[in-house]
Formats: sequence, structure tokens, C-alpha cells
Amino acid sequence: MDHRYIASALSHRDAQLVSARIAESGDRVPTVSLDGVELDIDESGRRTVVELLRLLAGGTSVTVGPVSELLTTSQAAEILGVSDTYVRKLADAGDLAIEMRGTHRRFRLEDLVRLRETFKKNQPASRPSNSD
Repeated sequence: MDHRYIASALSHRDAQLVSARIAESGDRVPTVSLDGVELDIDESGRRTVVELLRLLAGGTSVTVGPVSELLTTSQAAEILGVSDTYVRKLADAGDLAIEMRGTHRRFRLEDLVRLRETFKKNQPASRPSNSD
């Protein structure tokens, strides 16, 4: 993937401020502003900004870059959090749409995001540990 911008994790002070603001917002998706001017962006865009800030505040560096319309098997596996082999099995079973480019499988990002959401919904709820 093309990683054009790498953002380092926030400083401790900034992380505390961002984390507190996100916690204050609860389930509400906060507005986003730039230099004091509120940006009229949809909920998906605002959730993306909040998630970016949450990751940076949590000490995680993040890369930002465009995603090609059609992705390779390796890129698809990275997005889904599975192995290349598993992506090929999903495609061969018809559980993941593919477009062939010669002999190479290519995957649409929208199909991968939809499948990833299905994976998340089907994950068993985590159970509390008995290590008390």
C-alpha cells in the first residue's frame, strides 16, 4: 500500500487531552473543526477522524495513504487480518468477490470492508478471565 504520511503517536499531554474529549463525547460522534471553522462532513468521516485521534492518543503511530481501487491478495489479507492463503480460499469458495487481472486475483476495498464487518459481528464476545 502507498503510505504517504506517517503520523507519530501523540505526546503524553496531548494524548490525555484527546482521550478526555473522546470520553466526554460518549457514543455521540463529535463535530470536526479546522481552525475554529466547523467542517460539514458526514458521520463516517467524523468517525474516521475520531478513530485516528483515538489511535494516536493510545500510543499507536498511523499511516495515511490512498488505497487503490483493486487490491492484491496480500493487501486484502492485511485489511482482513488473515493470511494470504485464507483470502485465496475465501475467493475460491465464492465467499469473496474477485476480479482477475490475467492470472492474478484482485479485490475491491468495499468488498473487503463488508467482509471484515461480518468477521467482527461473528466473533464471540470476549469472556472475563478467571485470574482474580
